Formats: sequence, C-alpha cells, structure tokens
Amino acid sequence: MNNDEELLLKKLDSLVTNIKWGPKEVSDLFKALLKRYEKSTNDKLTNLVSWMIKMLHCIEIHYISPCSKYNGKKTLLELVQDESVTDETIKKFLAEDKEKTLDEILDEIRQEHLNQVDGLLEDVRDIVSTFHIKDRNDDSVRRELKNTLQELCCAVEKTFKYKPRLTQMVSWCLMALSKTGRLIQVGTGEGKSCIVAMFAAFRALRGEKVDIMSSSSVLAERDFGEWQRFYKLLKISVDCNTNKLNEELKKCYECKVVYGTAEQFAGDWLRHHFHREDILGQRTFQCAIVDEVDSLMLDKGHHMVYLSSDMPALQHLNPLLAFIWNTVNQYGKIDTKTVVGPKHLCCQVALESIKGEDNDFITFQIAEDTGILTKGSVENLRKNHGSLTLLSVNSSVTVKELAEFFNRVEQRFPSCHFALYCINSSGTIEELNKEGEGEDGEAQRVSLLLSSGGLCQYMYSDESTALRAAEEEVRSALRFTPCELSLAEIICYVPGFFSDLVKSKLNVWIKNAFYAQTMTKDHEYVIEKHGIVPVDYSCTGVVENCMKWSDGLQQFLEMKHESKLSDMTAITNYMSNVGLLQKYGNQIYGMSGTLGKQVETKTLQKIYDGIKTCQIPSFKRRKLFEVEGVVVSNEEEWVEKICDAVIAQTTRTSYRDPRAVLVICETISRANIIHQALGDKVKEKSLYINNNMDNSSIFSKELKAGEVIIATNLAGRGTDLQITEEVKRAGGLFVVQTFLPENARVEAQAFGRSARQGAPGSAQLIISSSHLSDPIQMLLLTRNHLSLMDDLLNLTKLNQHLFVKQIKMYQKSPNNKRFEDMSSILEQILTLKSEPEINLAKDGRDSSVAHKLSSYLESDIPNIKKKEELFNQYLDELDDLYKSNNNKPAASDLSALNEFWGMWLLTSFNAKDSTEELKGRLKRDLDAARLKLRQRESPSSNLYHYIGFGNDLREKGNFAESIDMYTKAIEQDPCWGAIAYYNRAFTTLKQQNRAQSRDCISQALDDLKNALKSVQLYCDQIQVTYRFSKQHTENHSSDSPSRIHKHFTARYSVLSFFKENITEAIKKVERSRDMGGNVKVEESLIYFMVPLGYLLPSFNLSLETLRVTHSRNPLKRQQLISDPSFDILNEIRCLESLGLNCIYTLDTIFSLGGFFSKIGRTLKTKKSSD
Repeated sequence: MNNDEELLLKKLDSLVTNIKWGPKEVSDLFKALLKRYEKSTNDKLTNLVSWMIKMLHCIEIHYISPCSKYNGKKTLLELVQDESVTDETIKKFLAEDKEKTLDEILDEIRQEHLNQVDGLLEDVRDIVSTFHIKDRNDDSVRRELKNTLQELCCAVEKTFKYKPRLTQMVSWCLMALSKTGRLIQVGTGEGKSCIVAMFAAFRALRGEKVDIMSSSSVLAERDFGEWQRFYKLLKISVDCNTNKLNEELKKCYECKVVYGTAEQFAGDWLRHHFHREDILGQRTFQCAIVDEVDSLMLDKGHHMVYLSSDMPALQHLNPLLAFIWNTVNQYGKIDTKTVVGPKHLCCQVALESIKGEDNDFITFQIAEDTGILTKGSVENLRKNHGSLTLLSVNSSVTVKELAEFFNRVEQRFPSCHFALYCINSSGTIEELNKEGEGEDGEAQRVSLLLSSGGLCQYMYSDESTALRAAEEEVRSALRFTPCELSLAEIICYVPGFFSDLVKSKLNVWIKNAFYAQTMTKDHEYVIEKHGIVPVDYSCTGVVENCMKWSDGLQQFLEMKHESKLSDMTAITNYMSNVGLLQKYGNQIYGMSGTLGKQVETKTLQKIYDGIKTCQIPSFKRRKLFEVEGVVVSNEEEWVEKICDAVIAQTTRTSYRDPRAVLVICETISRANIIHQALGDKVKEKSLYINNNMDNSSIFSKELKAGEVIIATNLAGRGTDLQITEEVKRAGGLFVVQTFLPENARVEAQAFGRSARQGAPGSAQLIISSSHLSDPIQMLLLTRNHLSLMDDLLNLTKLNQHLFVKQIKMYQKSPNNKRFEDMSSILEQILTLKSEPEINLAKDGRDSSVAHKLSSYLESDIPNIKKKEELFNQYLDELDDLYKSNNNKPAASDLSALNEFWGMWLLTSFNAKDSTEELKGRLKRDLDAARLKLRQRESPSSNLYHYIGFGNDLREKGNFAESIDMYTKAIEQDPCWGAIAYYNRAFTTLKQQNRAQSRDCISQALDDLKNALKSVQLYCDQIQVTYRFSKQHTENHSSDSPSRIHKHFTARYSVLSFFKENITEAIKKVERSRDMGGNVKVEESLIYFMVPLGYLLPSFNLSLETLRVTHSRNPLKRQQLISDPSFDILNEIRCLESLGLNCIYTLDTIFSLGGFFSKIGRTLKTKKSSD
C-alpha cells in the first residue's frame, strides 16, 4: 500500500474510531473534500492526497465532531460544501478556541445523567450572571452568596490580575449551595486551585475552620504560597502544616484555613490524641476540601498513617526472619507450577520415607552398593556409633545411579514409593520411573528431582504445598526461651513472650518471604540512601519515603539487597484516610480531574453519607485526540512500537512540524529500558522517574518541538507541562501510555497532561500483553482464537487495497463512477471495522475494577471501621490511665500498655469477628492488663517491662523494690536477662555502697557472670542473623562491605563494649572479694561505654543534621539518620530502650580491717575443713 494513501485511509478511519463520526458521515465528508479540491485546482489532482491529509490532520488535532458548528451556524460538512468559504476560513473554524458561554456550560452539566444537581442550576445561573448587580428581589441567602462571590472575584483579580472563569464560578456556586458534601470533576488545567481557595475563603468568612488536603506536600506548599496574598486581602488567617515543629504546628492550627496533606492532618491528630502533644488546640473537624479526591478516597482510602512506636524487643525476631529468608530461597520454580525445595542427600530423603523402622544401616548399605557412598562408609559408620558426619558421598554420582538407589529402596521397603524426575538436556522435566508406580497410585508417591552428586529435591505441585514444607522446616529450627541452649548453628532462639505472635504470624511471614523473591528493584521499590523504599507504581509513581511494608516484607527485601536491617514494628496508633475524612461528617468537598465511572462514584457515596457528585465542563472545547491503542504480544515488539511512535511524532512530516512527546511507563525499570532503546534516535530526552531527584529542570521551561520526557506515573496526576506555541501548532503534546493503567481514572490523568486549556493534544496506549494480568491475557488469547476464522471471511483488507487502487486511478482519470465506487468502498471499510483489542483489554480491566471496589466496600471498609473503633476504645483507656495518674503516668507503664495493645492487634484481631465481639474481648484484655500493671506485673510477660519497672524504682531510690523487679525479669527469661542481671548486680552493690557484705559481693559477681553469658547469646544470634541473611543476596559482586555488614558490625561492636564493661566489673568485684574490700559504684551515661573514636563520626554528622533540620527537608533527615556513621549511636539507643539506661564503673576500696577479716575467714574455713 502506498504510504500517503495508507495514511489517508488511517486518518479517515480515525474519525470513526476516535472522534465518533459515523461511517456515512465520514464518507460524505470524503466526497465533499474531493469535490472541493476538484473545483479549487486546475492541476491533475496530483496533490489531492497530501491536501486531504492536511485537512484531516486539522480536523483530528482540533477534535472536530460532525455536529460542531462554526459561529453556531454551519457544520464542518456544510462549510466544506460551501464554495464561497475558503480553505483558510475552514482552518480558522477548525482552530476556533472560544470560551463557552454560561448557558453552554449549564446545558452540558444538565445533559450529564450522572450529575446530581438537584435543581440548583437555575440558582447557579442567577448568581453567576447577576452577582455584580444589586437586586432587591433577592432573598438574604442569595444576596449573601452574590456579595461573597463578588468579593472573592475581586480578591482573585487583585491578586493575580485575572478574573475567575465561568466554570470556576459555577463550581464554587454548586459547592456553596450544597448543604452536604459535594465532589466535583474539574478537568486537568482548568484551575482547581482557584476554586479551592474561593470555596475555602467562603467557609472561613462564615466563621468555620477549613482543612485543605493536597495530594503531596509539594503541591500543598505551592498552593499555600500562591494564594497567601488572596487570603490576606480577605483578612483570613492561613498556613500550611507540612515540615513544621510542634510549636509551629500549634500556631498553624489556630488559623482559619490550613493547607496540608491527609497524612500530615492524620499524623497531627495522632500526636494530639495518642502522644498527648497539644497540637490541635480547640480545632475540630468542620470542613474538608480535598484535591485529587478520587485518589485519596478510593486508591488510598485504606492507607494507614501511624506514628512509629519504640518496641526494640522486636529485634529478637531478626534471626527467625533471616532463617525464613534463607529457607525460602532454597525453593524455586522449575516450570509454571512445580516448585522444588532445598537439596538433600538422597540417603536422608530415603530415611524420611521409611517411617517407624530402624533401618538406617540397611539404607546406607544400599547407597554404598549403588555407588552413592564411597566404599567402606557403612563400616566406618558402625565403628563410630552411627556418626553421620563420617559419611563420604561420591561426588561423581550420576542421576541414573541415584534412580537405581531409590528403585532398590522401593524393593527393600515396599511402603516407599518415589516418582523420580530429572532435568534433561533440553531443559525440560523428564520422569525416570513411570513403570515404578506404587499399587496405591500416584498420590502415594514422593516426587523427587534428582541431580548429580547424590543430591535430590522434593517436588511440590503448587506453591501452597511448598509453603507448608518451608513452614515445617522453619518450625524445626525454632526454640522459644527460656530453654536449654544448644551449640547447633541452625537454632533460632526467640523470647517466649513472642510465642503467640510467632504462632499467629509465621505463615504470613513465610508467604511474604516468597513474595519478596518475586519483587524487583525499580518496580515495586527503589534503593535509596535511607534504605529500601516502596514505590506507588500503579497509581501515582511516587517513591514513598515514609512508608514501610509490614509483616516481615520490608526486612526480607533488606536482606535481599544487603541493606541495613530494620526491626519489625507493632502498630499502636493509626488512622486511615477513610477514617480521617469520615470525621468531617457530611462536610467533605473535593475536586479531581477524574471522579471515575458510575461504579466508582456510587462506591464513594456508599462510604461517605450524603455526598453528591457533578462533572464540570471544560471552559473551552477539549481537543484531546486519542489515537487507537495498540496491543503487541511481546516486550521486544512493545519497545519497538513505542520507539517508532516517539520518533514519528518528533519528526517533521509533509502535513505538520515536530511535536513534543511524554512517554509514561508503569515502572522505573521500564522507563529506563525505553530511554536506553531510544538512544541516539532522539537527542533531546530526559527521565522523570523519581521524586527524590531534582526534577526542576523539566518543569522550569516549555517543552520544545522534538523534546521527549520518559516518565513513570509521576508525570500523571498533578503534573503541569508547558509547551511552546510551535508545538501547539503542530498538534500539541503527544502522550504515549505504555501500559494498561490500573483503572480508567489513572489513564485519564495521564492523558490529561495533553490538550489542556483549549490547546490541541493527542494520546495513545501501546501495551504488551505479557505485562497484563492473567485474566486479561486469557481474554485476549480467546478473542484472537475466535477471530482467526473471522479474518478469513473479512473483506476489510481487500477493500483497503481496492480503495487505494481506486484513488490512484481517480487522480489520473477522475469520473463519477470511480467517485461513487471510492465512497462506497470507504463506507464498507469503516462499517466492517472490528472491535480493537485495546477495548477488550479495557473492558477486562474495568470488570476487575468493579470487583475490587465491591471487595473494598464489603471487606476493606468494614475492617477499617472495626480497627478504628478498637483504636478509639484504646484511646479511652489511655484517657483513663492519664486521669488516674494526674496526667503523668509512669513511662514504663505507658510503654508496656502500648506494647500490649500493639501485640493484641497482631495476635487477637480477627476480621471475621463482629465489632461487638472484638470490643468486648479488648475490654476484658485491657482490664486484665491494667490490673497486672497496678500489681507491677508485665501484661505480656515481657522481661523488658520488668526491667523498665525496676529502672523507674531505682531512679526514685527504691533499691529493694527495684531489685525485686530485676529478679522478676530474670525469672521470666534468664536467657535474655543480660540487662536485668547487670542492673541487679549494680543496684545490689549500690544499695550497700562502699559497705557491701560478703553475700552482696558474691551475688553481684554471680549476676555479672550471668549477664556476660546472656550477652553472648545476643552476639551469637546476631551472627546467626547475618549468616542466614547473607546466603541469598543480590550483591555478590561487590568487594566493599555491604550496608548490612556495617550495620551488624556496629550492633556487635556495641555489645562487645558492653561485654568489656561487664568483664572489667567482674575483675574489680573478684579483686574486692579476694582482698576483703568493698566497691564504690559510679553511674554514667550509657554513651560513655563506647570509646570516643567510635562516636566522633556521628558527632560530626550531627552538625550536618542540625543544618538539615533547619532546612526542613524530611528526605535529607531520613538519609542522614540512616548513614552508617549513626549506626553506633543508634545501637546504643536501642540498648538504652531495652533498659540499659546507664552503665556503671567500679572502684575497689580496701581497708586494713577488711583485709584481716578476710584472712580470719580464710583460716576459719581451713580449720573447719581439717
């Protein structure tokens, strides 16, 4: 097909596909254009096709529909048919860029059936059209609204030198007239920030407090800065709550209007009510205005904001998590379904199948006879009483010999049946003993994958079976203390007070370890200076610096990349976005460029009572042309199609100049792939993939012709890209969406970067079916199979060739028959057009969205409400605790109760239980916990609580009671009692300071030795954690110490300094005992335990921290605190929070009397023994 004729046909087809022309309407337009060209030229029609392409391109970029009218009179077809109208006049009509009238705007609102305007439009018309006119017939409400609107419009004009548009005033009126909340869809680039400020000012002028929630702190600060002068003119106090200290926040919330993010509003509420910091003062939830409301209410409605809780004892779970990670990484898929486990010696596997029989030596003999074990192995085993370490495996054993071994085991032990497999030379799974099935069938057989060297692996038919096997292996290595300590290297010791938590969560942790294996860098997460950080890749593309995954997933990813290992957390306070917004009752107002489809708006109305929606038309006709989407079968073709589209749009053609292009990719890694693939083909290109980078250069200038931005969803919602006039004339910004977005709203947000404020623009989806979900892939595959027969009968391609042939012949020899034939063929082509694959994929996506929203309503929302009711109940309990202690409860009591509550949520919350059942159970458990606290007992049997109680008593000088608390801690779990032993030793010595009895000295000495032994367990478990976490990482090539190595070195070093302090104390006490003296106890800050040289780097960095704190940059603060130079300091603080809040040094005091007393006791002892 000739390129020009093919392009012409494509342009005509796009009118049907993308601008909703009918086939007959396109055919009529084609005929009118042909006749027009014939009458306007004297040449032989040689330029007909190129002229027609230019005309169609103008129609396309200005999005002209068949019913669009020039000056409200003639349609495009009528203009083309009118010989008195010049081509230039037609082009002027196509490029017409007038603002809509008030009547046109209201008519469009009225015609949209989803709009809930409840007869308000006549009031809106009257207020907007006559607000500057005094009318005595107005009632007081309407007069007030008109006066307020006039005042607000004047303030806007004085501030920005422009008047609010009609669409902005209509939006304001609809919200001002609404007695309950209203969500308004305002197109991208239509001035939402102006509507927000005007409505906030209106509510503030009525004496209300208004909270404005932006989608990011950057946008909140930007809007606050831009509109500050507007509020000042109206004498309305305003502030922004981001990046402020507590005192500044208190002043901020005294203002009438506060800009901020939902996370900050929720966090400040938690600080006020949970941490008891007086931040909010008397402010209540009166009116919320939410920007990008659909994202906050739907996509992030279930997101929880919580303040970090100090629970350092959770570091005891790190060895278990490391062992889980090590175990899970020994499992892997060998095809789409089959999973294989760790490699085992074949003898061990055979013995596991021979249940209840003492046949070890028989099995080993079979192994020796078949060449698995070297000659003489069994004899050595008998001589050394069955020590398996003496087994010598023949490393050259083949798979065939292994199969023979298992066949002989089956013959010797009829109860054993094995299904044996290997990976053959072609890389596929091959069964080796099909004829060897047991009598009871395949279900009785143990499936094994054999490999050389005498090793084999269990095979599992699905992931759930493999998960159960991994769980059994983990449980076999798990020991709860107190227990007898073993020298075995694969034992994980966990304090007994965590037993309920481990039993309830172990399965979840193992699932997350398997999931962490499948996650990839620059997709679900990135690696930043401050660690592994989640990416909201499916919705906003934001790198979420303040977010961490729960249930071990964060820790598994940190081990995967040898990052600093964080401790697990137990959430003790929280607020969801849904919970925050529901506090405003029916006074929630919001705006977005994309409220979504009917199913989404109905979901919002079910969650938020009384809320209504309305879609506001654009102030000018929108000119977004959506090029028909493309679905390709593989990634290689996908990259090629994207590059072709980008190059085509940035290259000058016969009918347009080069354009600018925005490419939006689903993930950072795919954006990098496209950026690399474009290479030198596109000179002017930039990446916008990470909000932690300085991206100011992208937004500081207009995009010129030929420029390309390759981005993630970061460039979607909220991004305003400016383009030059040259690009606008060429057709505007071209957006390439390279994946099927999670929902239609995310898609619309991406396309909304183009065709803003009446400018032309285009967008296209180019997706790979390999990137789609399994159900959608199956849908497309089924459709393709069904369409094979249809393609054989489809005459479209034949008609396309006929059309091209006819138009070529017509240019050479025009006549009426060819004219009619071309038009008829064109109409057939456009009528017989099949449904594009992209539409099928979107239908599958939309169906999935509906299912998710249904689940969100039926499951997620009730669970959120249950948890928030429980949290409110716990807040009431905290209120009582504060009141009963004159608002000054002991820090140890508060910490113990908070920890109990956090652990209760993890172990006792069951989503299947009713709210009443949960609240009743929580009430009983909290009552029991409070009773224990009053009796100086730990609510959760946590030895660290007793250490905390003891420290409180010691600081008050109650040494005897303090010693009792340390003793309770030791009785609870002596294995981890290092700090309790240490504190008890020195409190005992301090109780009798400088005059210790012999028993006192002996008791302290025993405690210090036990403390030393216990610290060694801490050190051993650090080594266990490090060893297991290191065995399966992604950074094997690096020669420099990994981040996890530096972290564990710091943790081990601090414990070593603690051991040195204990060892030195033991020497002093022993010397005092031997010399009959006493000891003087000196108390110091824990930081003096560490040599100054280890702390200097953190002190130096602290100066930088002060500068960063002053700059109010939260990201830089996180990066600094996570620097390795702070590791020693952080580990000291960790020990401090476990109860080692000071360290002790001893001076030995000798006296002559004590010396002779010692000699006397020695002689007396000797005489007694004689």
